[in-house]
Amino acid sequence: MSTPMDDALWSRDDDGTSPLVVLLHGQGGTERDLAPVFPLLPPEVVAVSLRGTHPDGAGFSWFVTPEGVREATAEHVAPAADALIALTRSLTSDPSDPDDPDAAGRRPVALVGYSQGGAVAIHVLRRAPRSVDTAVILAGFLGVGDEPGDDELLDVRPPVFWMRGLRDESNTLMDVQRVAYFLPPHSTLTTAEHPLLGHELSEPFFAATARSVSAWAARLPGPA
Repeated sequence: MSTPMDDALWSRDDDGTSPLVVLLHGQGGTERDLAPVFPLLPPEVVAVSLRGTHPDGAGFSWFVTPEGVREATAEHVAPAADALIALTRSLTSDPSDPDDPDAAGRRPVALVGYSQGGAVAIHVLRRAPRSVDTAVILAGFLGVGDEPGDDELLDVRPPVFWMRGLRDESNTLMDVQRVAYFLPPHSTLTTAEHPLLGHELSEPFFAATARSVSAWAARLPGPA
């Protein structure tokens, strides 16, 4: 099986210290789907758009659900989330403290996930609340069931931006309600709804992502 880094696209050469933005496409997508965000991002960050590990039609997915199962569970999402946790730690850990992959000295990292990629981003937070600093969830959902970091996440409450289109016919009302119930107590949440937007990736999603990442990057402390 391939790894998410095998066909990754980078916004520029990674210097190993710049704030890192990790982009996760949706089901059946590719690493190119979120690349239109690259030129919209602030120059001080470096972004990498990853490819899912499961072939899915002409594209790829991050996880699969069994035949006939409508709703993904936390168990379905967990392997993809754990792979992303390991990957982000390898790219961001403080080399002076290798025994603490979530050490305060690591470089900042943001996750951006669309649809199924949004589910993975949420579950990264739920499984390792201190492994990333912020998340942008675009038309995302979360798997049914508890995760080991849910209680800790109540204390960490990282900044999360959640955007959805009001004409989205892919996410059910239950999908939306589940996210709306979970995120407010577990994050410092900002939400946006677009009245004309469906589930498809489009300019409003890209522009909102860039604004959220730019605001996050502007709040980061400068070099010592």
